[in-house]
Formats: sequence, C-alpha cells, structure tokens
Amino acid sequence: MRITIVSDNNGQNAGSPGPGQELETSWGFSCVVEVSGHRILFDTGSDGPMLVRNMRAVGVEPESIDMLVLSHEHWDHVGGIDELLASGARPTVYVPGSFSAGLRERLARDVPVVEVTGRTAVGSFASTTGEMGTEIIEQGLAVETGDGVAVVTGCAHPGIVEMVRVAADGRPIALVVGGFHLKDADERAIDQTISALDALGVRRVAPTHCTGELARVRFAAAFGDRYSGVGVGSILELGG
Repeated sequence: MRITIVSDNNGQNAGSPGPGQELETSWGFSCVVEVSGHRILFDTGSDGPMLVRNMRAVGVEPESIDMLVLSHEHWDHVGGIDELLASGARPTVYVPGSFSAGLRERLARDVPVVEVTGRTAVGSFASTTGEMGTEIIEQGLAVETGDGVAVVTGCAHPGIVEMVRVAADGRPIALVVGGFHLKDADERAIDQTISALDALGVRRVAPTHCTGELARVRFAAAFGDRYSGVGVGSILELGG
C-alpha cells in the first residue's frame, strides 16, 4: 500500500521519500492511496490546476483514479474537484450526507455519488469512518494493510484521537497521516494528543496540513523514528 501526498501547504522535507523534484504547494490537503490495484484520491486540496499538475508529476493521471473520498466541505479540501473532473477523472465519489445539495448535485451530473452517514465500505480494502463531529462534519478513511490500519484525515475537526479510534475500530493502527488540526493548540493540548494516540497503539504518524509546526516538532520528538516528516510529494509505504 502506498500513499503519495499530492497537495499540501508543506513542501517535501529533505530526505523524505518522494519524486525528488520540486512540486507546488498551496493551503489544503490531498493524497493518492494505492491499494489492491486501485487508486483512491482523498480530498482535492484548494487549487485544482496545481493538484492535477502535481498528480501528473508523480506519475498519477487523473483518469486512473477509481474512487474519491471527500473528508469535509471546506474549500481547501474540495477546491480541486472541477479541475479533476475536467481532466478526465470519473471516480465514484464518497461524500458525507451533510454536504450541501448543490455540491452533491453538481458531482452527480458527472460521476456516481455515495452519500455517507455511517461507516461505509470503499471497495473491499477500505472504509470511511462515517460522519463525525457536530459543528463541522467530517469523515476519515481507514485502509487495511498487511501492517495494520492506515488512517487518513483531512483536518480532523472532530478530534484526531476520536477519529483514529473510530477508524481503527479495535484493529492495530499502522499509520496516521493527514491534518491533525492542532495549529492553534498549546503545548499541553498537543502533548495530551500525543499521549492519547500513543495509548491507542499508533505505530507511525505523518502529520501535515493544519497540524501546525509546534505540533509537528513535538510529535517528532515524542515518536522518534516512528515519525515521518512529510509534505507534498512525500510517499509512505506499508505492507499489503
């Protein structure tokens, strides 16, 4: 299983696995998940043309995307949809049922749309958490691998710890990657989050997007070699 970050506000860290070329950055998040011969695009970032350019730069043509999972309806996660579809992608799209009718109808004119409320299978190899949160409704993605579950989050507005707990559903957690939404958190809240994720048995973390630099530094110190410093172009691989 391979995850490639194709849209992020963080650049690729020196020494991080990836294509070895300069990719564009913009506020937002998107990654390609390759598993069991399929490609899932998780979110679309904020800048559609940049998203497509970055995808092609890492060898992923839009037409090769089988499924699109959208975490929540914020501009920095759904902003690339129109350009993605204009580039020829025709994935099945998984959206929280709370998405606006206008966006759901716009998508349904071009692609199959699955409206998610509870936990929903994405093929035979992944599932969404279902809708979580109250003020900002969001879903995460859980991907089954030979090393355990890989959890992907967009911003984790409902709380990264709770999203990981629900996504894992009692299974070993091999990786958590994406936005942890700790950019405005103080050291105490960050350290509590680190302890809670460690207590859940998370083996590896790759926080990016809205996690915030302070949180990334403290995760790196706490997780040591179980921390992956990632940004656009970074690649994460797991067994299975």
